[in-house]
Amino acid sequence: MGKKGEEIARADQAKQILEHPLYVEALATVKEALVQYLLDTKVAEEVERDRLYITIKALDLVNQHITSVLETGKLAEREQEDFLTQ
Repeated sequence: MGKKGEEIARADQAKQILEHPLYVEALATVKEALVQYLLDTKVAEEVERDRLYITIKALDLVNQHITSVLETGKLAEREQEDFLTQ
């Protein structure tokens, strides 16, 4: 399988992950809990707020990476289709 084929296969896997109910639930539940913890910090708990903020951003980065894999695969699929129709 070539590079385009691998990207298309990875896109299929990324789509399965992003659409899987357990992943969607876990992402929403964890992010909601982290935001609530962040909102519940006291004024003097700057370090804790920073830690929670970084954790929330890291969670977003994981989701963005999986979405990026999906988008890359979609682009590879379109390029492959365009190549085959020429």
